[in-house]
Amino acid sequence: MNAKSESKTIRAPIACILGHIDHGKTSLLDYIRGTVVQQREAAGITQHIGASYFPTDDIRAFLRKSKQEFANKEIQLPGILIIDTPGHAAFMNLRKRGGAIADIAILVIDVTAGNMPITWESVRILRERKVPFVIAANKIDRISGWKSTKDADFLDSYNKQRPHVKDFLDEKLIQIGVDFLQEGFKGIDRYDKIKDFTKKIAIVPTSAKTGEGISTLLMVLMGLVQQFLTENLKFSEGPAKGVVLEVKKEKGQGITMDVLIYDGIINKGDEFIVGGLEKPIKSKVRALLRPKPLDEIRDPRQKFDFEEFVSAASGIKILAPNIDDVVAGSPFRTIGNPSEEEMIYNDILEEVQNIRIKTDKAGVVLKADTLGSLEALENHFTKNGVKICIADVGSIKKEDIMNANLVKLLDPYSAVVLGFNVAILPEAEEQAIMDNVRIFTNNVIYRLLEDYIEYAEIRKAEETAKGLSELVLPAKLQMIPDFIFRNSDPAVFGVLIEAGTLYPKVPLITAKGVKARRVHQIQDKGKTVEKAGKDTEVAISIRGIEIGRDIGKDETLYVNVPESHVRQLMGKFLDELTVDQKQALREYIIIQRKLQHPWWGM
Repeated sequence: MNAKSESKTIRAPIACILGHIDHGKTSLLDYIRGTVVQQREAAGITQHIGASYFPTDDIRAFLRKSKQEFANKEIQLPGILIIDTPGHAAFMNLRKRGGAIADIAILVIDVTAGNMPITWESVRILRERKVPFVIAANKIDRISGWKSTKDADFLDSYNKQRPHVKDFLDEKLIQIGVDFLQEGFKGIDRYDKIKDFTKKIAIVPTSAKTGEGISTLLMVLMGLVQQFLTENLKFSEGPAKGVVLEVKKEKGQGITMDVLIYDGIINKGDEFIVGGLEKPIKSKVRALLRPKPLDEIRDPRQKFDFEEFVSAASGIKILAPNIDDVVAGSPFRTIGNPSEEEMIYNDILEEVQNIRIKTDKAGVVLKADTLGSLEALENHFTKNGVKICIADVGSIKKEDIMNANLVKLLDPYSAVVLGFNVAILPEAEEQAIMDNVRIFTNNVIYRLLEDYIEYAEIRKAEETAKGLSELVLPAKLQMIPDFIFRNSDPAVFGVLIEAGTLYPKVPLITAKGVKARRVHQIQDKGKTVEKAGKDTEVAISIRGIEIGRDIGKDETLYVNVPESHVRQLMGKFLDELTVDQKQALREYIIIQRKLQHPWWGM
């Protein structure tokens, strides 16, 4: 290493903040920083990972505002790096090989709304990656009757509330706890009631609007890290390891990378390898820029500081040549020893390919702006039953449309291109018109999924309705002997519809296999009707038969469904038939097999 070693024993911990959409994750951080990042996000929802560094001195100052005793205690941590993640269903590619980057997490839950499906998605990811977490029960200011005290410690504010307001909050917190118990967690309780934090998960009520409980949350977070996690925070002087958060063009600087360094030291001039569009890219650090403390790397208020070296854990901006094709979300490694270059290259190649390659023959084409977005999309779509044919990063190209068009023969409903936060190239738009391929784009993941599912369901319903309308559908009728109005020219008699729906013009057959010609007309109480449903009694007329000679007076009749229609009904339309229609169809097939061949209707 050419950087002088700093006198450090432990690095800053990395805390990830996550949870359901609109439960206040970014707003909590904005309150501490005094920024308005959340207001500038698409739909007010975080779309990409952001990083903010909170030095210990600033945290002490914040704690003193609410008279926290912890502010006066010895804090060994140099600070804390908080990572803000999207809240929809899966957090981004924020991981290192073999585990999570985050040392601890803050799970934000709207205390008035309670746990949501995406809350559980976040919880399961944390549990999978063995990340300890604290719950921020946010939006206590929205509780009816709550009287806020700006920046107050939670207990100071809580003790000033009326009894019924306290009871309401307590009930909400108990319900959150019960939900977690049902998810398999051993214990969960309000932070001040916990004696052993290794056995229970702490809940800290907060308000991102008034600041209540935020200092309490920081106190609990820092206390837990310092007491239980310092063994994982040993300072490393080795080559830097990280994840690319974003790649973008900066005015006067060209293409830059926002990188989260989670281990080691990076120096100005270091060579590094990072994931690219086609293959891993090797480059050299031209400049290291670090956002000022409490600033947000996505949306800084002040200019970055130029550094000669940066140690973990840090969110930094890197200037380097030939990084135009770097893929956001990909792993980043500096080359400490030239002999390790090939190994680093192959490791990064394998990790990127694992995310980007899909093997489903029939499925949608997914395009995203970053590898992180792509992984979140894949997780979200797959868990909602959407198959993926190809998943890749970058703008929507002509090739993507052609790939979607090839899927049409296998699954016409999947023959679409879905783009998250990406542009559509002109040649792709032209090809989409030629091939009649739909393109959906959105900069909110869950909305992109909703748009596609709605489209696919409408297409399926329309085609099913059209297909069924072209088929003769099964029905079963029982003649009513007491209601024989005419024996012939035409025969008119009463029937009970036992299964299915009867329509005019369909041919009938008896249970014995005698053809009874077509239904000419259906009447109900003297009026002609277009159909008769199950359990209704109607009169039907049939020309060309005589009751008593061609058919009896007490016959069971079935709609005479053509064999080609039976095959379609028993195949792609079987799920569209009602239980009684399926039964009538099975009985009808048995009749035909007795009359003709044992394979009829198979």
